[in-house]
Amino acid sequence: MDLSDSAGKASKTSTAAARKRDVLPYILLYILLAGLLAVLAGALLPPYYHAVPALLWSLGFCVSGMLLGFLFGIPRSLPSGTVNVAPPDERANGKGHPTDEPPAANADAATGNPSNTLFLGTPTPMEINSNLVEVSDWLTKIIVGVGLIELKSLPGSARSMTAFIAPSLATDTPTAMAVVGGIMLFFSVHGFLIGYLLTRIYLSIMIKRADSLVKNESVRLESGKEIDVTELSRLQQKSLDDMQEAVTQLLLAHPPDGGAAVTALAGVPTAQKPSSLVLWLDDHPRNNTLLLEQLERENIKVDQAVSMRQALAMLQQRHYALLITDMARVENRRRIKDAGVRTVREVRQVQPELPIIVYCSKDTVASYGVEAQAAGARFITTSGTSLLASVNKLLHEEREDDDQSTR
Repeated sequence: MDLSDSAGKASKTSTAAARKRDVLPYILLYILLAGLLAVLAGALLPPYYHAVPALLWSLGFCVSGMLLGFLFGIPRSLPSGTVNVAPPDERANGKGHPTDEPPAANADAATGNPSNTLFLGTPTPMEINSNLVEVSDWLTKIIVGVGLIELKSLPGSARSMTAFIAPSLATDTPTAMAVVGGIMLFFSVHGFLIGYLLTRIYLSIMIKRADSLVKNESVRLESGKEIDVTELSRLQQKSLDDMQEAVTQLLLAHPPDGGAAVTALAGVPTAQKPSSLVLWLDDHPRNNTLLLEQLERENIKVDQAVSMRQALAMLQQRHYALLITDMARVENRRRIKDAGVRTVREVRQVQPELPIIVYCSKDTVASYGVEAQAAGARFITTSGTSLLASVNKLLHEEREDDDQSTR
């Protein structure tokens, strides 16, 4: 389904943040290599100290700094039964969610099978071992406390350390102490940054994934796919809203042609329903997880595409009964608000008889709905319930046409 402009900007921001996170280890590695090369250069050029001891001490201080950064960077875990909740205004505006739709009003509480879901805000069925976090908390408090108490003696201790290491470099004492002092300062600080940043960024992600597996915060659907409980709750709430809207429309209007046939098919077992193949074009397929599940229960197989080029290639390779497309979409790293209209036009040129359904938000329907209908779209809907009914109706019409042509 299409994104709003603010959601598109948020997606770009999160993507840029992920790229920066992926580049960070390389930056830290290059700085470390630059320091080691500087140490080697001092051994090959004046003052000609021994390279091996200098490198060993450099790596030793770096590892010590990394260990200290690791202790300070270990994320603290919340007590059992608690959960981080965004402020009400942010939850209402949909901030902090990776998806393109605002969160449901009751998305903070998950519903489902109690045996495989976690009800947020209640004690978890299994406690997570947090001994490492507790040890880190104790050690960091001890290190900070002792450091503050012994702050005045730190320069003397550092001077004694340089005097102890200097003879191993086999050069004059003043030069050796200056080199050792630089090694201690650079590699200790850089090692601390490496340990802290990598632990803070990457260990947090790994711990969260491990905790999620232990707490079992995901639900396995009948098809074997897994979906996060919070995401499932949001999609279910959206489906309920769509259903309420669809029921209201049915009460105010007559059912469409072919409605009786579609209703009759609803009582037929899935194994006895005719199989159909549908192509769904959406650059955010995750938002359609529950709708895909419902289509598969109706014995309707769905292939997914994320770009118009991919969809056109798939249409040439296989025969599809119909096409579902979104409206606003990112194509070639550029957001196109009327991408659905362009898709309808392109597909109509290639396969004029292929039924096309546009499934998008209310804003884009108001802006491009008439255009999409003029281009040849059979149905344009903002409701998941209406989408499922439209798919069944079009497939039923296609089967009737096939039966008449074979007679």
